[in-house]
Amino acid sequence: MHRSFVVFLGAALLATACAESQPAAPPPATAAAAPAGAAPDASPAPAEPATEAPAPAESAAAAGGGAGVNWAAMSKEQRKEYMKTVVMPQMKETFLAFNADRYKAMNCITCHGEGATEGKFNMPNPKLPRLPNSPEGFQRLMASKPAVMQFMATKVKPQMAQLLNLPEFTPETRKGFGCFACHQKEGQ
Repeated sequence: MHRSFVVFLGAALLATACAESQPAAPPPATAAAAPAGAAPDASPAPAEPATEAPAPAESAAAAGGGAGVNWAAMSKEQRKEYMKTVVMPQMKETFLAFNADRYKAMNCITCHGEGATEGKFNMPNPKLPRLPNSPEGFQRLMASKPAVMQFMATKVKPQMAQLLNLPEFTPETRKGFGCFACHQKEGQ
């Protein structure tokens, strides 16, 4: 019975964390957060051009990624280089550790879809599994796919937030990088 309660509690926390998450808003210094209920952007980029000099991808790569990265202020070319040299190698390592057979051929298309071959890296990706839009839906998903859900919640989401130097979504703030930065909601 204790294990059932722990699984239920974990599912409830994950559902709460992911059910309401939006793609991360840029840090307050570069743009204001989207109002509650606003449609999520295709990417966490600011609506207007950056006014401060972005951190070069090379320095972020040397530092292992994350710290000092200003994702919102990076140009498309800087983002592409950073993804190629920092994010992709680190995330591929994470996915290979989870399932080496399934992710041995992981590349840009794995997360961004076929548009990546044409230089389109819009997120959330409609080709990724759509996620429930309710805590109950997340509880069902947690019960049916516990290993994947735990992997995404405890490895993928926090690592991507760190690599992009964005806050991770929390139920308390209801802001930050969360599930819906990459996945669309069911019914969209």
